[in-house]
Amino acid sequence: MKQAQLTRRQALKVAGVVAGMATLGGFIGSIPALADGEPDDAGLGPFGPWSAPRPIREVPSTFNEFHPTLSKDELSLYVTTNRYAQDATPYPNGIAVVQRADRKTNWDLDALVPVSSLNFAKSASGAPNLTAKGRSIYFQNNRGGKGGDLYVSYRKDTRDDQGWSDAVLLPGAVNTSANSESAATYFRDPADGTVRMYFSRFAGIGSFGNPNQDFNIYVSHMAADGTFGEGVLVPALNSISQPGDAPGTWTRDTRTAIRRDGLEMFITSNRHFGLSYTGGSIENLWVATRNDTSTEDWSTPTLVPTINSGFGEGGPALSFDGRTLYFFSARTTSGTVGPWQLWTSTRESLA
Repeated sequence: MKQAQLTRRQALKVAGVVAGMATLGGFIGSIPALADGEPDDAGLGPFGPWSAPRPIREVPSTFNEFHPTLSKDELSLYVTTNRYAQDATPYPNGIAVVQRADRKTNWDLDALVPVSSLNFAKSASGAPNLTAKGRSIYFQNNRGGKGGDLYVSYRKDTRDDQGWSDAVLLPGAVNTSANSESAATYFRDPADGTVRMYFSRFAGIGSFGNPNQDFNIYVSHMAADGTFGEGVLVPALNSISQPGDAPGTWTRDTRTAIRRDGLEMFITSNRHFGLSYTGGSIENLWVATRNDTSTEDWSTPTLVPTINSGFGEGGPALSFDGRTLYFFSARTTSGTVGPWQLWTSTRESLA
């Protein structure tokens, strides 16, 4: 059964009721799908090629800025940053947000401010994922000595980027005691209203900085009560070993971004045949497609044309209209290796 769709006027009338339904155990499933004036099942594409990437600010900062997420109106940008590392070492990352007045205005990362309810003392928060409706945000955190778990927070006012409720563990069975989970990507299927969560998992509870961990992409389905079921491996999106690989060779398939029609997926991966200025294993951005959303039968991922530099790219975030891609890159404007910075590329709709 499809979820109820409400007009903006109706949404305003029930806003107070929705807020009262938010509980720690199952508030996500209690919130109806609120229409924003444009249906989520609007057609997308076909698209032209991606433009040459450009940094979202002309003067790179000395901090790492990475794993972004973008609001539907493209006026709020949430990022992961290490600029608040003083009290969180050795897990220094936190989530911050910056706004702009309109889509033609440049972002100024010097105006970033931390989002207090999404960050926990002496632990690392990161890889935020904002839903299209803007009422829920998913992210990862390594509090409690574990490599990582997925959390969720909710807000009533989608214009208030500091109005998030205290974050709680993602309800359901995605988080496990024997593994670490990260890189949530929320997808509401326009075909039937069902919700899936794509995420990355590695075995063990050690640090995400461990270079010898296998990361794999999983998917979980949301139940009617708002809880998420156990994660299931998505073989088509994950790397596979190649003949000649050394024993213990690790693969890294992590942050994803999905087009809102569910037919295009961007993947951060260090899989074979990517670009690398060192000749070693470096993350690139890859893309996979599928014909419909009824299965996880994705095409073999291919390098995203134009986007990759060989210096390391990842953390994709796609705009609601599918025409703008944000990501982090270790390239610099001078063609050398630098800190992770945010870059963007655009494409035109050919429809």
